[in-house]
Amino acid sequence: MKRRQFLAIPALALLADTVSAAGAESVEFTREAYEQALASGEPFMLDFYASW
Repeated sequence: MKRRQFLAIPALALLADTVSAAGAESVEFTREAYEQALASGEPFMLDFYASW
């Protein structure tokens, strides 16, 4: 593998992550919102954090 390709792979991975999250909006979790997102058939993501 050439050095240029080796260095380009991590850069593309970071760029893809940034682009995929660019249109995302953050909302508080509610059961109703979850059910609506599930019923819509559109892709969605749940992101959570536990401090323990």
